[in-house]
Amino acid sequence: MAKKMSFSDKANKRAHTMTCPTCEETIQFVKYMKAVKGDKGGWKMRAQNVGVCKCNNAEIYG
Repeated sequence: MAKKMSFSDKANKRAHTMTCPTCEETIQFVKYMKAVKGDKGGWKMRAQNVGVCKCNNAEIYG
């Protein structure tokens, strides 16, 4: 059986955050959708998880 987690254990649990090495800001992961031309001439949507911080904010959001 699994050990019960108390409220204090949950409160002290560290969040899984990453910081950017260049701008020292936290990285927020978003799903980036991109329209790509398919083999047969149609359009497909490609999804990719991208980390966004102050460095690449203009590239991702336009």
